[in-house]
Amino acid sequence: MKPLALLAAGLTALLGLTACGGGSDDDAKSSGTITIRIPDPGNTGPLAVGKKDGTLDAALAKVNAKVEWAGEFGPFAPAAQAINAGSLDIATGSITSGIGALAVKPTFKIFAVQPPAAGEGILVKENSPISSVADLAGRSVAVNQGGTGEYLLLKALEKNNVPIDKVKRVYLPPADSPAAFNSGQVDAWATWNSFTAPAIANADGKLLVDGDAIDSDNYTIYVVADAFYGKHPEVVKVLTNYLHDGSVKQQADPAPFVNVNTEAGPQAVAGKLKDVTLGFLRDTDPVRPVTADDLARFETVSRFFTEQKVIKQPVDVGAYTLVGLS
Repeated sequence: MKPLALLAAGLTALLGLTACGGGSDDDAKSSGTITIRIPDPGNTGPLAVGKKDGTLDAALAKVNAKVEWAGEFGPFAPAAQAINAGSLDIATGSITSGIGALAVKPTFKIFAVQPPAAGEGILVKENSPISSVADLAGRSVAVNQGGTGEYLLLKALEKNNVPIDKVKRVYLPPADSPAAFNSGQVDAWATWNSFTAPAIANADGKLLVDGDAIDSDNYTIYVVADAFYGKHPEVVKVLTNYLHDGSVKQQADPAPFVNVNTEAGPQAVAGKLKDVTLGFLRDTDPVRPVTADDLARFETVSRFFTEQKVIKQPVDVGAYTLVGLS
């Protein structure tokens, strides 16, 4: 997720990453300034605004820090790998994809969350004979394995008492799913707002069910490298507050948070796509520090994935979560 702040599709490979994890320390020694490496935010969201107008650097300057924009990432896995490799300090994804990363000796912790974003769910075509989750029996559904898509499909089937083995899961990378859905190679597609918005706007898609209808706990998570947080917790607190304040403003008035850098090209949204995007942003709650209730929900997702045999055993999410950071 999956947050809508990462709407730009077709994100490029890593750009400008250092080869090891010493970037922040080297900067601190040479200039006295702490460098925090964050993925480039693209054209949408509070970080995109902060990059453009300088307000993020101004906030971080109060704790003697600055941002190094470290390239763009699509799914959470590459960003998590970059943190583990020591070439990134901050990453964003969904708790569903996060649990997979937490199962393989991570070197990061969750420091902030955003409740499930508006727009996640299961897509079908406007003219599809599928009118309920029960109708998915005997059909094929595109999902990203071990992430948001698989979670949403399994939650929908459980909620509606549809046997899991009656629905064919077609495992596809997120970038390959639009073509399969648009061409009719799959009957439905379980995905999140970055993909549902263009599918609804441009590909005759509609949400069969959304996250609310299936009691989704697929929170967006913000994670920080252990090495960075251990040395600079005050910087992470400032970033958390900045994300919160920016996303509060975004929910209240989302227009300034889209097409931040450009109104043309692949990152821009216009027409119906812009309308759908703005609607999703209005309906998505702000980023905030992790609460004990959030952590309990994460543990529920971990147990659910274990019960559904997506992972082999539950992950102790609490061991990798900073509760109450502000």
